[in-house]
Amino acid sequence: MSATPSRILDKHILNGCEEGNGYVFRDKQRKSKWCLYFINKSTGDRHRIVLKFPDGRFPDSSSDGLRDAERLGLKLFFEMKNKTDRGEKLKTLSIKKMAEMFIEEEGKRVSDIPHAGITKARFRLLKSQCVHYLDFVMNKEWGLGKAISSSIHLMPINHLDSYLTYRLKTTNEKDKKGRPLPRKQTIKSEVSTIHRMYEIIGVSKRFINRNSLPIKPKLKVTTKETQDIRQSMFSVSEYRSLLTNAREYFIHRLSRFNPNTGEKFGYEKYVRGKNKGEDNKNKPIRKSVLFGNGKSARAIRQLAHRKMIYYGIRITMETGIRIGSLQQLKWSNIDKLPRRSNRDEKVYRLLKVRAEEGKTARYYEIPCPIASFCSEIKRVSKFTKKDDYIFANQNTGEMFSWRVWGENLIDMMIEADIATLNPKSTSNCRSMIVNTGKDLSWYSFRHSFITWRLNAGMNIQEVAAYCDTSIEYIQKHYDQEFYIKKKGLIINFFKHIKDFLYFAM
Repeated sequence: MSATPSRILDKHILNGCEEGNGYVFRDKQRKSKWCLYFINKSTGDRHRIVLKFPDGRFPDSSSDGLRDAERLGLKLFFEMKNKTDRGEKLKTLSIKKMAEMFIEEEGKRVSDIPHAGITKARFRLLKSQCVHYLDFVMNKEWGLGKAISSSIHLMPINHLDSYLTYRLKTTNEKDKKGRPLPRKQTIKSEVSTIHRMYEIIGVSKRFINRNSLPIKPKLKVTTKETQDIRQSMFSVSEYRSLLTNAREYFIHRLSRFNPNTGEKFGYEKYVRGKNKGEDNKNKPIRKSVLFGNGKSARAIRQLAHRKMIYYGIRITMETGIRIGSLQQLKWSNIDKLPRRSNRDEKVYRLLKVRAEEGKTARYYEIPCPIASFCSEIKRVSKFTKKDDYIFANQNTGEMFSWRVWGENLIDMMIEADIATLNPKSTSNCRSMIVNTGKDLSWYSFRHSFITWRLNAGMNIQEVAAYCDTSIEYIQKHYDQEFYIKKKGLIINFFKHIKDFLYFAM
C-alpha cells in the first residue's frame, strides 16, 4: 500500500526517479521526519525509511531540510536499487538475529547416527563460539564496541583482524605449561565458524553479497605449536608402572589415598635390619576404598567398571583402535578368526570396526590377541549378548559415559605415580597434572601403539591398516616423535660434554 496523501508533506521526486519509484517526503505520522519512499520493481514491495545522518541526526523536519533529505535519500535510493539488482533482500539482518538463525540451522543437523550430521558436543561448541563472537562485537576495550542489533551489512570486512587479540586479552588464562589460552588453532576454528555463519545465513539468504563476507585473518599455526598441543605417548617405564599398579591394586579397588581426606595412608614399616621401624617408601599402604563394605550393588559395579577399563587399555594397546570406536564396540564386533588363519584361536580374535563406529566411516578388521581380555570382561559384565556394549554401564546397560573413562584413567595414573590430582579439580570435573609435563590421555595409548610398532620394525602399511589411517599421517607422526627423541639425545650429549669439561679443569 502506498503512503496516503494525508501523511505526505512536501513530496519531492528524486533526480533519476521520474517513474515514481523513489521520492522523499515528510511523514506526518512520524513527527514530520523526512523519509524515502522506494518501490522494489521485481517484487512490488514498498518501503518507507526514515532518513538520518551517519551520526544519528535527522534533517530539519521542515521544508528547510529538503536539501539534506534529497542528498541522503538519493544515496539510500541507489544503495537499495543496487541491492535489488543483485537479488539481495532490502530488509536488514542484525548480528544477534544472524547468530540465532545459524544456531537454529545447526541444531537441525544434530544426530545420534554416526556421520549423519553433527554430535551434541559439536553443537555445544558452535553455540559457545557464537557467544564469543557476540561478546567480541559488544566489547568496547578490545572488540568492536558495537551493538549486536547492528546490521551485518554494516560490518567492516576486515573486522576479524582484531579477534585474536580480543580473545587473548579477555581470556587471560594459561595452560599448565604457562602458555596463553586460547591457542591459535582454537582461534582459527572460531574464525572459520564465524565466516561460515555469515556465508550460510548472510549470503545464502541474500542479506549480503559474497563480496561483503568478512576476511579471515591469516593465523599461521607453526609446527612447534601443533607439536606442543598434540597428545604425547607413554614411555615404556610409565606404561609398565601403569599396568603393574592397575593389575595389582586398581582393579581390586585398593588405593594409597584416603577417599575422604585425599591424603596417603602412609607406608609400611621395615620389620628388620638397620631401618627397622622406619617407613619403607617403596611399600605404600593400600586399603580398599569400595563403597560401603564392598559388598553392595554399587561397590560391585564400581569394581566391574575398573576391571573393564583396565582391559580396555590392554585391547587398545593390542589394536591401536581409537577411543571413540572402542567406546561403541559391541559383542557382535568380536568374532573368531577364519579357519585359513594360522593364528591360535585361543589367543586371537577378529575385531570388526563398522563404518558407523569409526572416525573415517570405513569398515575394517583387526586380527589381534585379545581373546583373554574379552573373556575377563565377560566374566564381570552382566551384559554379554551380541547387541550389548562390551564396555557397558552395569547399572543401565548403556555404553560408558566419557566421565567413566576419564576419571578411571586419572585414578590409575595417580596410583601409578605418573600424575597428581590437579588442585583446580572439582567433584564434577576432575583433571590431573602429569609429572613429566606430558599431555597424556586415552589417545596416548594409540599414539604409543603406532610408535612402538614402527620401532619394532612393523611395516608402515600394516600399521596404517591396523589404525585405519593414512600412511602420510603415520609417517608425519613418526617423524615428529623421532625428532623429539633426537633433540633429547643431542641435549643430553652436550650436557655430558659440559660436565666432563667442568670436572677435567
